[in-house]
Amino acid sequence: MISQKRAETIINSFKNKKILVYGDIIFDRYIFGEVERISPEAPVPIVKVKKEDFRIGGAGNVASNIDSLSGNGILLGIVGDDIYSKEIFKLKSDNNLAIKSSNNQTLIKTRILAKRQQIVRVDREEDIFISDEDEKKLRKIIEELEIDGIIVSDYAKGTLNKNIIVLLKQKAINMNIPIIVDPKPPNFDLYKDVTAITPNKNEAEGIIGKKLNEEKDIITAVRTIQKKFNTKYSIITRGEDGITAAEKGKKAFTIPVLSHEVFDVTGAGDTVVSVIMLSLVSGASLKEAIVLANAAASIAIEKIGTAQVTDVTILERLKQKRIRNTVS
Repeated sequence: MISQKRAETIINSFKNKKILVYGDIIFDRYIFGEVERISPEAPVPIVKVKKEDFRIGGAGNVASNIDSLSGNGILLGIVGDDIYSKEIFKLKSDNNLAIKSSNNQTLIKTRILAKRQQIVRVDREEDIFISDEDEKKLRKIIEELEIDGIIVSDYAKGTLNKNIIVLLKQKAINMNIPIIVDPKPPNFDLYKDVTAITPNKNEAEGIIGKKLNEEKDIITAVRTIQKKFNTKYSIITRGEDGITAAEKGKKAFTIPVLSHEVFDVTGAGDTVVSVIMLSLVSGASLKEAIVLANAAASIAIEKIGTAQVTDVTILERLKQKRIRNTVS
């Protein structure tokens, strides 16, 4: 579907592409341990902690994916003025334009795992409040940026509102660049007229208002979503079932997943939207972008937690796939 040479041409063009990633920035905390017994206080496992890991999630993971793919991920959103935002700035120090707001606390997700199995997730979060002052700062930053594309990473935590999405859409029009939205249900009314929308299967069901049980249902849904939001592209990410996409005026298609090992789908959508954006601004067709994004997602779901995929590993995965097909 895409030659190795063509894939290399597109991926090599990722270098230094400037992508604004606007959205909810999350501090991801991972606690890894072992379970050897059940608590005498309650029927719950006792986790003996072995390691703790900090990562940047939400829009931060998208921006970090852009970086690892040799682009420049420019991160913008609202974080609290607290110790957690300090860690976020350590995790992503370059092109981090996040605004520290004393009116907010940084969004935190804590995951406790034992033997690669997530036992519990603890969320510490309140909806982000954007003051008039914060909005003025955001507006100034957005208006002054020179960029190649915009990704909106919406986790419905309050960072995206009507004023900001209007501003981002206008920026895309003024610069003639794509704007892609990774959506969440409460904000569906904000996404009309963007370049592309990338719901997962559950989110697509929320948009359509029905379960998508059959392949034909998915194909109908991806076309319906494209028309509903008046987008050029619509893309439904389906985890281990691959990616289904449609372009205005063209036939919808599905690219099956390359991986047979699914450990954790956390952040896979972030990987997909990052690769799609970089591919499109590097001259790829939608189908080429989806093939590359699917290869990237197949790597991401083999890892635990939010993780970044590199341009090199995508090319290696495509090469391995071709070798396996030749041998078989």
